[in-house]
Amino acid sequence: MIYVGIDIAKLNHFAAAVSSDGKILIEPFQFSNDYDGFYLLLSKLAPLDQHSIIIGLESTAHCGDNLVRFLICKDFKVYSQPYHDFVHA
Repeated sequence: MIYVGIDIAKLNHFAAAVSSDGKILIEPFQFSNDYDGFYLLLSKLAPLDQHSIIIGLESTAHCGDNLVRFLICKDFKVYSQPYHDFVHA
């Protein structure tokens, strides 16, 4: 498996990818919270086996909603921690 972690923010997100044995496959990088940024993320993920990728991210209110929808439309497996879980934890 390949795990992609995304740190969500209002204007820019950060992402990195590691293999199940802990090898860094994609060093942390920043991408914008818009169409161009989403396609930058896709270009970084392109060399990897998409069917082996699991994407995890925190949900910070609505800031990551468009990214989650975009990735799901591109057939990625996306797991998001609901915002209300952070508020009530």
